[in-house]
Amino acid sequence: DKVVLNAAGVEAFNKKIIAASPTVYDMAAYPKTLSGKTVAAYVNTHTDLSDELYREGKLVSDNYKNILRSQTNAAEIPADVTVRYGVTVRRANLRNLPTGEGLFFYASDRNFDALQETALDPGEAVAILHTSTNGYFYYVQAYNYRGWLSKFDVAETDRSTWLRYAEPKNFLTVVAKDYTLKADGAQVLFQQGARLQLADKKASAYTVKVPVRTKEGKLQEEKVVLAANASLHEGYLPYTTNNIIRSAFKFYDSVYGWGGLQQSVDCSSFISNAYRTVGIFLPRNADEQETSAGIHKKMGNMSSAQRANVIKGLTPGST
Repeated sequence: DKVVLNAAGVEAFNKKIIAASPTVYDMAAYPKTLSGKTVAAYVNTHTDLSDELYREGKLVSDNYKNILRSQTNAAEIPADVTVRYGVTVRRANLRNLPTGEGLFFYASDRNFDALQETALDPGEAVAILHTSTNGYFYYVQAYNYRGWLSKFDVAETDRSTWLRYAEPKNFLTVVAKDYTLKADGAQVLFQQGARLQLADKKASAYTVKVPVRTKEGKLQEEKVVLAANASLHEGYLPYTTNNIIRSAFKFYDSVYGWGGLQQSVDCSSFISNAYRTVGIFLPRNADEQETSAGIHKKMGNMSSAQRANVIKGLTPGST
């Protein structure tokens, strides 16, 4: 239970992660404009679709693949892109191409969608960079990933409101495996490490502002009263070894969810969620987590005994 890093130390560590990781951004400092060439390079970095892929158990045609490519709308990216600001209103799938349909490498597969990148929690601040040809998907930058979101999962807002979500000052952190509340007439799922905007608190209850999307696609906030319980923590948990281990074990026996599918976690989002509870924001993918800030132990050329000795010397909770 010894504090590994205090709040100032966590903030400094996050800055090191941003400096070391090309995929992690300080969203509050994200540029207001980008060159069209930069956005085009982002949009055109997608699955090349050259492999055989299956949709609903049937082989995908070249015509269907060409339709997907055309939906990126890359030819319509202007010379200069003005960033728009959005907030996710539900748990939302971030996609490699602008479609919600799953593509798989095997006809029988339903778990490893080739187009699934990650899932964003409600209340995530995203920079909107581009729109698909049919207008149904936005290409966005989240704090540690880029990709396509359904426009119906995003509410647009002004920059000042957006900054409250990018850098919340008063918030609750979900410290359970997940947490569900009702807003806008629907059940809204937040996963471990997600932050809820805190509007008011009493001895046994919190009032939070939950983002909802109007019919016009704009952001509104619905106030919801939540019972104070062990699933929620005001601010972040202290960064201690035990808090990381407790957070991790809350996923014990959960289904593996590739890219956040099945309302669950894969290997790297599992790690990311545990560390989000203490305010540390890691890259999304495991190889990038390895090369971000921190101490690295390379064991590729070691014997099993040598590896065991290294592991014995690690702090519990190390990844």
